[in-house]
Amino acid sequence: MATDTRTPQLPFEREDSPVSSVADDVDPKQQAKADAELADRLSALINNAIDRLEPVLKMIRKHIDKANQTPPDELDEDALVQNVKPLLEQATEVLHQTLGAVKGADPDGRLSNKAQRHAQDHKATPEESRLAEALKKLTEDVMKTIEEAKNKIADMPKAKRDLGPLLDALGQPLFQIISGIGMLLGGVLNLLGNLLDGIGLGGLIRGIVGATGLDKVFKGLGLEKMMGGITGKK
Repeated sequence: MATDTRTPQLPFEREDSPVSSVADDVDPKQQAKADAELADRLSALINNAIDRLEPVLKMIRKHIDKANQTPPDELDEDALVQNVKPLLEQATEVLHQTLGAVKGADPDGRLSNKAQRHAQDHKATPEESRLAEALKKLTEDVMKTIEEAKNKIADMPKAKRDLGPLLDALGQPLFQIISGIGMLLGGVLNLLGNLLDGIGLGGLIRGIVGATGLDKVFKGLGLEKMMGGITGKK
């Protein structure tokens, strides 16, 4: 997959958001309840995105598989591009809408300035586990489609030229969704990293954490141990 050398902006990054400050008057029980409710809301958003994306991604793979199985002298790359381009644009729009909804889940822009709930001995809650599973499913579906499509159109000059950038663009809102959720519930990234390791995509979460600067944010909050779990560094 082509690498975007630009550093993605953190989805929740605002000039007036003190990422290093910690509220001292937060009641732990109230905070835990709020975090559980937030994780449930985010899970619902991610599962909705999965439901909307599945048929679109399936159609993308179907068109590309058919083209890949067609003899080169019979392949109509123009038709392939015409069929797949609007589907890629539709899938990307779904992810952008989901990203907007994730941002809306944190209307006050609080970010992860409540380091108490990301303490080094933090144990994953059922709500966080469900959210991580949903993110794993979304990530696997999108990345599988991107990587398989790029491999299968590698020898199709026109399709590669016209669809390649759209396939890269499909990944960007996914990465922003993951980093945005990480800013709200950092512990979910650790869970997601472990789940993605199990399907060979662990490097993806580490790349997102580094590219978006989340590693610096969490280290600034004194969460080096949690960062080690995500990045694999002790």
